[in-house]
Amino acid sequence: MRHWKEVILIVLLSIPCLRSAYGVEQDFQGQFSLWMLTSYEDDTVHANFGTRYIPQWTATQGIGDDTFVDIEMSLNGFAAIDSEAEPVEDADLDLYRAKLRFATNQAETQIGLQKLNFGPAQLLRSLQWFDKVDPHDPLQLTDGVYALRCTYNFLNNANLWLWGLYGNEDQKGLELFASSEGIPEFGGRVQYPLLDGELAATVHTRKVDGSGLRIPDFRENRFALDGRWEAIVGLWFETVLQQQRSEELPYTWRKLTTLGVDYTFGLGNGLYAVGEHFMNVSSETPLGWDNDAHVSGASLNYPINFFDSVTAIGYYFWDQHEHSLYVTWQRAYDEYSLNVSLFDLPDIATNSEFRHKPFYGYGWQIMVVFYH
Repeated sequence: MRHWKEVILIVLLSIPCLRSAYGVEQDFQGQFSLWMLTSYEDDTVHANFGTRYIPQWTATQGIGDDTFVDIEMSLNGFAAIDSEAEPVEDADLDLYRAKLRFATNQAETQIGLQKLNFGPAQLLRSLQWFDKVDPHDPLQLTDGVYALRCTYNFLNNANLWLWGLYGNEDQKGLELFASSEGIPEFGGRVQYPLLDGELAATVHTRKVDGSGLRIPDFRENRFALDGRWEAIVGLWFETVLQQQRSEELPYTWRKLTTLGVDYTFGLGNGLYAVGEHFMNVSSETPLGWDNDAHVSGASLNYPINFFDSVTAIGYYFWDQHEHSLYVTWQRAYDEYSLNVSLFDLPDIATNSEFRHKPFYGYGWQIMVVFYH
């Protein structure tokens, strides 16, 4: 069943050996990582060892002075062993990106498996609609979506996005329910410069698969505003109004809001600080307030020198009175990087937002990443 993945991998690894023809510029690069993780929770020791390789091939064909076509293909292959009560071995090979792009000086069209994200928030993203990028992850990996996306950049720095998604039945981003199989999704975004900053409006609609809840499929509509401005400090917000048109659900409206601020303190080489607060409100009416949850997050980053930096990320879950802390030291060169992390991450079963890590408790992780 997986022979096609092996064929794609062979093709990707063989292409760099071919000579460029017809003016096509080709590039082959890859990312190889090794990690070792140990965590402790409820007097149980959890160890995980693994390796991952992401090869990427790109080819670019110029058409005119400001026009070109390119293609990007990459795979995500990994193997890991997990020391549970019974050791678990896991390995997989998946298509990571596969997209074709046509670009001009002001417009761009992409089709295929691609990363689709937007919004100014960094830690607690209300606009995390299509990706699952984890701030704790040194590799910043996320599954892509199959989409057709068109963007146009106006001369005044405004821009317009339009997209259609198809074949993405798994839950994406902060979605609580998967999409209905075989039914496309549509959306768009317009961003406009305003008062030394930017203001944007975004919409998206999809059909939700209700089989997991044993209810009929229903329509979900999302409406969002976000903006960022620079004053003495950086200020931003993201707010989402989500309608789920089903009488079977206890709440048909969901409101997500993120407020954020950042500032670089003039200490040593510069201490960059970020603070965000996230609010999730459920209600039976658009302006109602029946149930809510709150999470606050903060991040500090300090560049020790040209090669070394230290980052700390903390969250506080207000309803559960729980906190998490993640501290990592990174040494980065052109061809490799070393990440050493310490963490204390509680398993908060009643709050699924921003809980992408597959491990909980407290412990440490070492990851080495090689680039070619």
